[in-house]
Amino acid sequence: MSRTRVSCAIAALPLLAAGFPTAASAQNQVAEMATSSIAATTAAASNTGEENDPEKPRTMKPDLLVVPIPMTNPTLGAGLMGAAVLFYNPNNSDQPWVTGAGAMYTSNKSWGGAAFHSMSLDDDRFHALLFGGYANININFYGIGAAAGDRDVSVEMVDKGIMALAQGQYRIAENFYVGARYQMLDVDSRIKREKPLFPDLNLPDFELKSRISGVGPSITYDSRDNQFAPRKGANLTLVGIFNIKDLGSDFTYNKWSATANGYFPVTRTGTLALHAGLCAVSKGGPFYDLCMYGQGGDLRGYEMGRYRDRASWASQIEWRQKLDEKFGAVFFAGVGGIADGIDRLGNSTVLPSAGMGLRFRASEQTGINLRLDFAIGKDSNAIYFGVGEVF
Repeated sequence: MSRTRVSCAIAALPLLAAGFPTAASAQNQVAEMATSSIAATTAAASNTGEENDPEKPRTMKPDLLVVPIPMTNPTLGAGLMGAAVLFYNPNNSDQPWVTGAGAMYTSNKSWGGAAFHSMSLDDDRFHALLFGGYANININFYGIGAAAGDRDVSVEMVDKGIMALAQGQYRIAENFYVGARYQMLDVDSRIKREKPLFPDLNLPDFELKSRISGVGPSITYDSRDNQFAPRKGANLTLVGIFNIKDLGSDFTYNKWSATANGYFPVTRTGTLALHAGLCAVSKGGPFYDLCMYGQGGDLRGYEMGRYRDRASWASQIEWRQKLDEKFGAVFFAGVGGIADGIDRLGNSTVLPSAGMGLRFRASEQTGINLRLDFAIGKDSNAIYFGVGEVF
């Protein structure tokens, strides 16, 4: 197995890690998973070892890889994740097709499995993504709203979820893709404590066992010079999902999420990275599809789901310093908040974050790093280990 193909398989792992369908977090991680999937195919395409000659047919033999990798985060604990990833190019396009499946198990006895397929058509003008998975996840439920998060009292919850996603995007300008996304999440949750200390920790049965199903726009602008270790460029995403009963949803509401990342090569070995995120859920959404503080590339140092409500915002700055050919260091800080509606963000509860981390270059071809971070939040701290940068 070549080092190039190993690096491509590692590059595909984040989309599986982000896509495991927990009832409390799957919806918030879908956008990251979809973007990472397209990024993985780009990395694979650029590392086939062939010259980029437009007159030369872009062919490759099917290549199947199996790669394990450890993980840790404050929500699920430490664990092991593995993926089997197949790279192939049946239509000789710029981007190879990628099909994969993965599984994970963590120290809090959470487990799950997922599969995906990503492909490009019409000379890379059209991107398509399919995803499906199942997970049995043990998490802590703190309640809804800033006061519930500050209270720091939780009940143990078992979340079982089946998830499906389909997305198509068409390139309308350089680096600019517009399309639509459908996603479904079928949830079967159970609170382990029958009579919680606080009444708001006892959720109604119609929310614990329910389904959401919706469709909406998906827009991406990506001018980064590297998908996994960008030095310059921008990555902007906007996703809106309208859940309606005609599509089989038990709840009628909509959810919008937007992210903006920018990268600036300030020095020869140092990069300034900026991140901003915004989430809004209309009235009528279930507890597991509210805005989760600390989701995706938002602020570290918080257990995802401790702070949840109908709106959230986050801003973050990170300095990425290359130390030598293999090692690097990062320093980050940011602030954000949650509120009970998008119109109340001006009075949101402010939640700060700061920390530092180490990086190890796992692949020279893709620039992807192994990541170890320590972060401090409001009355909390956390250690993270994973693949690729947070944003």
